[in-house]
Amino acid sequence: MEEKKPGHSGGERRFLAVCGAALLLTVALAFWFSVPFGPTVSDPGAAAPLVQSARVDLNAAGLEALCTLPGIGEEKAQRILEYRAEHGPFRRVEDAARVSGISEAMIEQWQGLAYAG
Repeated sequence: MEEKKPGHSGGERRFLAVCGAALLLTVALAFWFSVPFGPTVSDPGAAAPLVQSARVDLNAAGLEALCTLPGIGEEKAQRILEYRAEHGPFRRVEDAARVSGISEAMIEQWQGLAYAG
């Protein structure tokens, strides 16, 4: 009688090799078709509008957009709109402290969230 040696037979080795190749191909295709992390070279300005749209322009924003700023509810947003209509556009974000109910500490929280366009 023949004794079987421990290990894999030829068929098992081929099966494992095919499975390994299929796994590598799947991973490679997943990376190939994944969404890029940043803007592509063909569209270098693609990220700029997204960042711009996330920020609030104190001179153009409506009531709802102003309400997205920390510490601003409908009442204070309405005050900003009234101040803007009466005095014209803000030159700097810090100028919003002139509006009743808005403090400089509140404006510091708007860092990176608001701008005066």
